[in-house]
Amino acid sequence: MSEPLRVLLIGESPGDARNIREMLGACGREVELMHRERPGDGLALVSEGGVEVVLLDLDHPDGGGTALIDRLRRTAPDVPVIALTAVGNDRAALRAMQHGAQDYLVKGKTGADLLCRAVRYAQERMRAEVLLRHSEETYRRLVENLNEGVIAVDETGFITFANPRMEEILGLPAERLVGLPIAGFIAGAGGTVPAAQNPFCRRTDQRQEFELDFLRDDGSPVHALVVTSPIVDAAGAFGGCLAGVLDITGRKQAEEALRQNEQKYRLVVESLSEGIWVIDQNACTSFVNPRMAEMLGYSPEEMTGRSIHSFLPASHRAAMRDRLERRRDGVREQYECEFTRKGGDTITALVIASPFVDDAGEFQGSIAGVMDITERKRVEEEIRIRNEQLMVLNQVISVSAASLSLAELLEESLEKTLNLMGFHVGIVYMLDAERKRALLQHQRGMPPSCMPKNRVIKVHHWPFNFIFIAGQPRYIERQADLSSIEATILEEFDVSALACIPLVAESVVVGAVYAGSREKGSFSREERALLESIGKEIGSGILKGMLHKKLEAANREANLYLDIMTHDIKNAENVSSLYADLLIEMLEGEAARYAKKIQSSIRKSAEIIGNVTTIRRIHHDAPDVGPVDLDAVIREEVDAFPDVAIEFLGARCPVWADDLLCEVFSNLIRNAVRFGGQDVRIAIRVEDYDGESVIVSVEDTGPGIPDPMKESIFHRFERGWAEGCGDGLGLFIVRTLIERYGGTIRVEDRVEGRPDLGAAFRFTLREVLHTADDDDDGECPGGEEECG
Repeated sequence: MSEPLRVLLIGESPGDARNIREMLGACGREVELMHRERPGDGLALVSEGGVEVVLLDLDHPDGGGTALIDRLRRTAPDVPVIALTAVGNDRAALRAMQHGAQDYLVKGKTGADLLCRAVRYAQERMRAEVLLRHSEETYRRLVENLNEGVIAVDETGFITFANPRMEEILGLPAERLVGLPIAGFIAGAGGTVPAAQNPFCRRTDQRQEFELDFLRDDGSPVHALVVTSPIVDAAGAFGGCLAGVLDITGRKQAEEALRQNEQKYRLVVESLSEGIWVIDQNACTSFVNPRMAEMLGYSPEEMTGRSIHSFLPASHRAAMRDRLERRRDGVREQYECEFTRKGGDTITALVIASPFVDDAGEFQGSIAGVMDITERKRVEEEIRIRNEQLMVLNQVISVSAASLSLAELLEESLEKTLNLMGFHVGIVYMLDAERKRALLQHQRGMPPSCMPKNRVIKVHHWPFNFIFIAGQPRYIERQADLSSIEATILEEFDVSALACIPLVAESVVVGAVYAGSREKGSFSREERALLESIGKEIGSGILKGMLHKKLEAANREANLYLDIMTHDIKNAENVSSLYADLLIEMLEGEAARYAKKIQSSIRKSAEIIGNVTTIRRIHHDAPDVGPVDLDAVIREEVDAFPDVAIEFLGARCPVWADDLLCEVFSNLIRNAVRFGGQDVRIAIRVEDYDGESVIVSVEDTGPGIPDPMKESIFHRFERGWAEGCGDGLGLFIVRTLIERYGGTIRVEDRVEGRPDLGAAFRFTLREVLHTADDDDDGECPGGEEECG
């Protein structure tokens, strides 16, 4: 059973209450009528809740009916109010309706049906009003909380509504925006825009969408996306529009930055010296930059849409399909590839290819950087050929340098040339003494059938005179205008191309080298240059051999003259020395003194001859270094100067030297005596130096050596520091011999800082180290212990 309908009557007349209760009883529903005479009591009851309909008598003695309606609406806005008026009080009824009453009834003229219908209709209208109010509240809150601005503009262009987001967009509160012209916020409008041009005043029944630049109250720009919907009344008349305004300033700035970046990167891509090639997942070209198109001789438009395979030689397409499969697997790689240009020629390119995918990770195609390396490859090939040529030439040069005979030079040079250059036939000819015939010296690959005929060539016949007489290279290659003689030569040698290179020594042709190929139809420019260089090098080797022979002959002749002169001069010196000794014994006084000077000059001459002989041996004889008893050598030289005070305590070690080691000590002692006189004192010491060498010191008390001369004293023909003394060869011989034995020599002051107190010559000699094997064999040479 349903709840009773609770109706509150606010009025003073009890009779009215009885009549109303009776009439409500006919509504077909149980009705509970509550009566309150005083308005305050009625308001209190309504505030407690549970009242569904209020019947308000406007003729209450207290008056203030409309005010009471307002209080009821505030207290219970969802409870419908029906006003009861006296007959003829239509004005009061109208005011009640304006203040929120759902209906009004005239007392005395209202029946049960009318009252029940009024109550029912009031409830329904209130329910609809509540729903409408709730809906309005919902949409109001939605509009107020939108991230998008909402603005209403009337047909004249004035703002009638703005939500909070619109306040933020335009920088003014809504109460200030309402009533302002929308044109005042449109950038570039200057505050006024004719209605026909105002996008908010366009009389249309269609929804519009456009972008518009607004100016905020502070003057800063706002770029917005605007969507307008027309507002029309019940009669269909245009009343303005309602617009949604989305601030897209950030998005537009990002778009502009993106556009600028895209333009910048596009300029970069289009300005690159490297080609950029983009293909889709079907290997069709979707983009190429101008450089890529230029490489292949097309325009970018001509290449767009074409398969990459159409730009490849047929032999490279299978490899490209494999590479594109690797792109699908996410592989990035670098490789070299040939492409076919529009004109049909090809280029070689270095390609760096990478896959690209969409946001979902799906393969979309490949992008590649392409660099034309055709020229680089050509240069690399040229360098490779040059290196091969240099290798061949170096091999021939090595042969030329190492060959001990002409036959070896010719044979080895020909073998190297054929092997390294891949030729099949080679022949070397040398001219005879009369320069009329060329004689075969060495051959390889020459058919036996042509050997008899070509063993000897008459060089004055063509085309041989071109080579052997004029000294010009001749290349015989199969050509349409080939002479019958040259064609016969190719046939005899069983080759398709033959190079005939003259061999020139001292500007004179001395022979020729032939090199033939059974595979080549001609010789390249590089091969010709290399063959001619080889011919020059072989000619240089021949010249070197000729010069070497002449030099050996001249050396032998010089040695013969030197031997004769040395022998004869020594004989003359011996005879002169005997006569000088006799004169010294026979004469006295001044004459005897002159005789002694003659004897001294003869000895100097003998020393010079001895030095020359020593130098000749040093330069002529190969070093024959072996263990030498240093103690014995020094003692023997000391004994040769019995009138000189020489101090030597002995040296108990062998050194690496030869039989010329005595010349070192002889020259040093002689120099000390020559510059220091017979009263000079000499000390010779041998000490350990570094465990592998000994240092020998020869010190004297002579006049010493000035510092400026200490470096140059060992140079050839550098005379002694005492004017007019020495031949300049003695100390040169000393230095040469010490270096021959692997040592070093220097001269110092005997007393540091005092050149006038004598000189000290110090030199090193390699010691013969005593090992366990030496113990098994016996003692060191000389029978002494090692130094140190």
